[in-house]
Amino acid sequence: MFVFGSMPVFRRAMVGCVWLALVAAVQIAAIGQQPKEADSDLSVPAATLSSLRIQASESLRAGKLSLATAAADAMITDYGDDVQAIAAAGDIYLRSGKVQKSVRQFDRLVNRQPSQMPYLWQRGIALYFAGKYDEAADQFAKHRRVNPNDVENAAWHFLCIAKDQSPEKAKQMVLPAPGDGREPMNEVLAMLSSGDTQSVRARIDQVHRDSPGSRSAKEATFYGELYLGLYADAWGDLAEAKARMDAACRDTPPHYMGDVARVYAEHLRQSTVLP
Repeated sequence: MFVFGSMPVFRRAMVGCVWLALVAAVQIAAIGQQPKEADSDLSVPAATLSSLRIQASESLRAGKLSLATAAADAMITDYGDDVQAIAAAGDIYLRSGKVQKSVRQFDRLVNRQPSQMPYLWQRGIALYFAGKYDEAADQFAKHRRVNPNDVENAAWHFLCIAKDQSPEKAKQMVLPAPGDGREPMNEVLAMLSSGDTQSVRARIDQVHRDSPGSRSAKEATFYGELYLGLYADAWGDLAEAKARMDAACRDTPPHYMGDVARVYAEHLRQSTVLP
């Protein structure tokens, strides 16, 4: 969805710069932030914020979600008033599937720095998983102001409107997202309005024919399956949504949206079809 530096997320150059600046501030500040001398041999110095971020990142890559969550907990306990810690913890909680905790931290960040609201697409995803569809849709609508070319943002907005109102209403409210060059985003955007899922599948297949075994082919499969699953979920086809999301997770890239796909797959497994 989105790409902040090495972290694949909603594609955005400008937004990425803003968020990287936020993260960089954490890392720079942490350089000289070594634990103070212990008052006694029994004292245990707190880990630096930088080391907690590294611990969380390594734990996420290893699939050790409880350790990642523990690192986020420590960030809030030891650095709870630091907006960098709040932002990092919100990300980690989301990627670990702790969506309620994630929403709380992103809301704290917005309360402390209201100007960050448009940039927090992550908050929109957390709100969706928390069942707060109207708030999530509003977050994605705000995000478009700073990232107008992101098809992923349009897809999540579509999903939230479909859940909050209806899929038919969502079709009428598809956010424009021109110029997203990633595969198969043009077809995904068209699908939101037309319902043409076959074009998404055909484009994935074409990328594999053009570049067999390449990273671009793997990414096309991942994002294509992810948004085919999201679209099926929006229309209430839980079986198809599960199948497509599981397909996205079979060779999930080790990045932000890969973790989101795993959270989404688990969310679908826990869902039931309403009467």
